[in-house]
Amino acid sequence: MKSETITEVKSGLYQIRLPIPIRSLGYVFVYFAKNGDHSLLIDTGWPSEECFNTLKESLSEIGSQPNQIEQIVVSHLHPDHFGLAEQIKEMNRDSKLIMHQADASLILDRYGDYRGFTKELHDWLAEHGAPSDELKAMIEASSEMLNFFRPPKPNLIVSGGESVKVGEEWSFEVVPTPGHTIGTVSLYDRNGSKILFSGDHILPTITPNVSLGPFYRGDPLDDYLDSLDTVDRLDAETVLPSHEYIFSDLHKRVQEIKNHHRERLNECLSVLENYNQGKVSMSGYQIASKLHWYSGMWEKLGAWERRAALMETLAHLEYLKRKGKVTEISELNEDGKPRVEYALVGASC
Repeated sequence: MKSETITEVKSGLYQIRLPIPIRSLGYVFVYFAKNGDHSLLIDTGWPSEECFNTLKESLSEIGSQPNQIEQIVVSHLHPDHFGLAEQIKEMNRDSKLIMHQADASLILDRYGDYRGFTKELHDWLAEHGAPSDELKAMIEASSEMLNFFRPPKPNLIVSGGESVKVGEEWSFEVVPTPGHTIGTVSLYDRNGSKILFSGDHILPTITPNVSLGPFYRGDPLDDYLDSLDTVDRLDAETVLPSHEYIFSDLHKRVQEIKNHHRERLNECLSVLENYNQGKVSMSGYQIASKLHWYSGMWEKLGAWERRAALMETLAHLEYLKRKGKVTEISELNEDGKPRVEYALVGASC
C-alpha cells in the first residue's frame, strides 16, 4: 500500500506522514503496527485538528480507527511526537500510553506548569547571553503552544529492555537512546525484520538537535554519543526515522553523525580562539552566532531556531568543559543577574 500519506513498510507495518507547523521540517512520520485486533501507534503527531484528521483518515484507509489503538509509544517529549497522545488515549480508555521514565518524570515535575517551565528556560538562556529582544521573541514563540498544549500522561512507564508486543507478529524491544531528550527511546525488532524505529535519534541526513537546558542537567552530548554506540551494536537492516525517509546502512550513518559532532566541537574551540575580540571569554550566544547551521546563516534564523541552536551549542560547550578543553565562568551582571561565559583552558588576557 502506498498513498499520499501512507507507506506500507512491511505487511502490517505502516508509515504515516502527518503535517506539523515546523518550517524546517514540515511533517513528521508516525508508525502503525497491526496484527489481528492488536495495534500499536509509535508517536502521534502535532496537537492540531489538521494533524488529527490526517491520522484518522490514514488509519481508516488501513482499516482501523483512533479509538481502536491498543498501545501508544511516545519516543520522546517533543510536541510533534506526543501532541495527540492524550486525545487518542481518551478515545480508548483501555489503551496503554508508554514512555520512558526519564521523560515521564519531566512531565510530572515540570510540565504541569508550562508557563513556569518556559520562564525558567528563558531566564536560563538570558544567563548564556541571549539578548532581551530575542528572548521576548522566543517567549512569544513558546506562548503560542499554550493554546493547545496537552502534556501526555503515560500509564505504562519503561526504563529499557521491555518488549512491546503487537499480537503474534511484532515484539519491539525498548532501547533507551538519551541525548535528543533525556528519555528518548528507540524500538527494535530483533526477530525476523530487524527493523529499528529510530525516531529523532538518528535521521538519514539531518543531525538531530542535542541540547543543554535547565531540565537536562549532565552531559547530553556524551549521552547522545553513547546512544549512537548502543544502536551501532544492533544488527538493524531497516531504519524508520521520524523525518526525511526510511534508510539502511545504520553503521555508516552513525559514523557520519559522530564526525559531524567532532567537527562541531572543533568549530567551537576555533570560535573561542579566533572570534573573542581580545576577550578571554565568550557567551554561549556569541559562540552560537559564529557557527555554521544546517537551517541557514545565523542572521536568517527565526527565534525558535536560534533558541535550538544556542542550546545545542551549550551542549557542545558542556562536553568540552567535562573533557577539560574549556572552562565555564559564572559572574554577576551590574543588575545582579547571573552571567555565564566560556573560555579556552589556559586562556589569559
